[in-house]
Amino acid sequence: MTPSEAFVETLVANGVTEMFGIMGSAFMDAMDIFAPAGIRLVPVVHEQGAAHMADGYARVSGRHGVVIGQNGPGISNCVTGIAAAYWAHSPVVIVTPEAGTNGIGLGGFQECHQLPMFQEFTKYQGHVTHPARMAEYTGRCFDRAMSEMGPTQLNIPRDYFYGEIECEVPEPSRLDRGPGGTRTLDEAAELLANAKFPVIVSGGGVVMADGVDACKALAERLGAPVVNSYQHNDSFPASHPLWCGPLGYQGSKAGMKLIAQADVVVALGTRLGPFGTLPQHGLDYWPKDAKIIQIDADHKMLGLVKKIAVGICGDAKEAAQALTERLAGRELVCDATKTTRADKIASEKSAWEQELDAWTHEKDPFSLDAIDEAQGETPFSGG
Repeated sequence: MTPSEAFVETLVANGVTEMFGIMGSAFMDAMDIFAPAGIRLVPVVHEQGAAHMADGYARVSGRHGVVIGQNGPGISNCVTGIAAAYWAHSPVVIVTPEAGTNGIGLGGFQECHQLPMFQEFTKYQGHVTHPARMAEYTGRCFDRAMSEMGPTQLNIPRDYFYGEIECEVPEPSRLDRGPGGTRTLDEAAELLANAKFPVIVSGGGVVMADGVDACKALAERLGAPVVNSYQHNDSFPASHPLWCGPLGYQGSKAGMKLIAQADVVVALGTRLGPFGTLPQHGLDYWPKDAKIIQIDADHKMLGLVKKIAVGICGDAKEAAQALTERLAGRELVCDATKTTRADKIASEKSAWEQELDAWTHEKDPFSLDAIDEAQGETPFSGG
């Protein structure tokens, strides 16, 4: 087959049916066989939008989001979108055709150093070193995007799409993630069994693991209020009586007041990023003395932002199920206060709703004139 065929066949093997980008001459040979292979290239006005679309596609579908563009200025427009996907742990694959091998270092067509510009925001970078290795590198980028939970880059010299090769299209490799280690799960269960006021922070990892129901079961066993991590309001249903809203920027004052009382915090599928735990509404609410149980499929996130008591490297859904099983039939310290805590949760949520209802207009203490005067400028008096 041709390297272009090897590339497209590997996309098909990984279930790719949509790609986002702008057509360019660098991958025209492969583009000709997208449609016959069942792949639709979704055109955009600007490549940055293509990267963001691939990120959103990956988050919603749980599959790879794929973005492609013309070498040089086309793919350089995608850096911001790939950075967003990196921090969202989205399995995005960006395909970056580059200048032909005979022109590299000589100012070849739209030549630029394409690997360094994405280095900080990718989990793996595959650079095709020979046409015969096209399927190998393509498959590895798709595998790594899933196993490392983040964007990968497939960099292909534009002349390597052509020729004739013999190759085997690799079967996709997917990790079977488990609940975590027995020791750390036992330690976490022990902490929860003795907790007086446990609180769960439900993050994006819960959604990625399809673990909302598992999070609900754990919360119900503990009678624990559940707060969402920043921008992950879909990680716990707002209709549930234990839901208390998001933390962080413009978050729920009810959730903040409740987590401030926690003696044990379960950070389920979240890295506890600084922006999602910062003070708001005049409240420095993060519980300074609470013991934190952090559960994340990426071991590098454990203890990265907050000091933790127990770190569990595992799938959010399976870890939550494993903890619920360990607590089943066991007498917990917090069982004695379940009703009292439920009333407190309802009371704080009601008070916050009433406060929100009363916010019919801006209530910040600083007017434009006050800000101007504080900066030593003439007060604004325009219409």
